[in-house]
Amino acid sequence: MRQVLSALCFFLFTMTAVSAAEPDAGLKEPPTGFVALFNGKDLTGWSLANKPGDFWKAENGLLVNNGKGPHLVTEKSYKNFELWMDWKISTAGDSGVFLPGGQQVQIWAKKEGSGGFVFDHKYSVAPAVVADRPLNEWNSFYIKLQDGKVTVKLNDKIVMDAVPVEKGFVPPKQGPTEGPISIQRSPHSVVTSLRNVFVRDLDAK
Repeated sequence: MRQVLSALCFFLFTMTAVSAAEPDAGLKEPPTGFVALFNGKDLTGWSLANKPGDFWKAENGLLVNNGKGPHLVTEKSYKNFELWMDWKISTAGDSGVFLPGGQQVQIWAKKEGSGGFVFDHKYSVAPAVVADRPLNEWNSFYIKLQDGKVTVKLNDKIVMDAVPVEKGFVPPKQGPTEGPISIQRSPHSVVTSLRNVFVRDLDAK
């Protein structure tokens, strides 16, 4: 009996270890017209000037930030684009997506919800609805910047609808500005995980 129990424990341990090493089951292929900003293996396509690899890692198909280091910045510049991105954070805190002009679409685990514009730690445009899922659950962003206006969906609910980019600043700052897209590392050392990071350049010919 002792040998049977030992064998069973070893089997369960082995299966748990294998499962922990498997890629996330929610990984997807890019939608038609989109390309992957993260290849699931390394930081190809992201600027390495500030050594983000010390703080941003590819882990089992996910892009994970340990809550430290620089923001993660794309090598390519954009002006008009659509961005899909799944994200989750482990504890109450924040992260976000910086648009080319510097406006921040906020990931904010607070009662006000995520998806609005934040300036100087306060909302300059609050999300229309609170659509966040609980901590440690995956959320899905759709962000569209076109002709200086931003639309954001969080978990298929519209939280900003064609908001002029200048409202991302106080006082308002005219946009849009062409430049890279950046993912914010959490200023509160919160672990942030990303997957299915896809972009479509609306100006590409």
